[in-house]
Amino acid sequence: MTVKDKEKSTYTMRAYKYDGRLHYEQPLELYKKFDNHIVLKGAKGRELIHHTRDTVFKFDKDTYEYFFTDRWYTAAIVFDDNGKVVHVYCNIALPCTIYEDSVEFVDLDVDVVVRDGKIEVIDIDEFEEHKILYKYDKELEKEIFSTVEKVKNDITKGNYPFDYDILF
Repeated sequence: MTVKDKEKSTYTMRAYKYDGRLHYEQPLELYKKFDNHIVLKGAKGRELIHHTRDTVFKFDKDTYEYFFTDRWYTAAIVFDDNGKVVHVYCNIALPCTIYEDSVEFVDLDVDVVVRDGKIEVIDIDEFEEHKILYKYDKELEKEIFSTVEKVKNDITKGNYPFDYDILF
């Protein structure tokens, strides 16, 4: 991988639902840019505008967030004030598109979370509802659950970006 470091700049992260509606967005700072992904830093105190819930969330933790153009997930590593990982949150999503000042992806409902060393798959109920609403086809459903297994496996093995030295 070739690292393309740039001066500090703000990116807007935008998540969409499968029908193209804007789901949520937030400002993040560029940390590093690679050929197939970007790593952005979320500062404590930033706000996420959640359009589908018509609310604004304020983050009380710093994050490093990974957005891949060739993987079907995003990953947010969440840190406490001492720099220790509190949890990991992975959105199963279509591969991201990285623009000059934004990164965008389609959220596919299912999430993989790591807390206290335990891996949990969440929001299956949301997926079940949306697969009917958005007419997910069988191939998309297969890719979603294949990705869940890949993410769980990468977490268990400590593969990037889930390196053991930062997670546990």
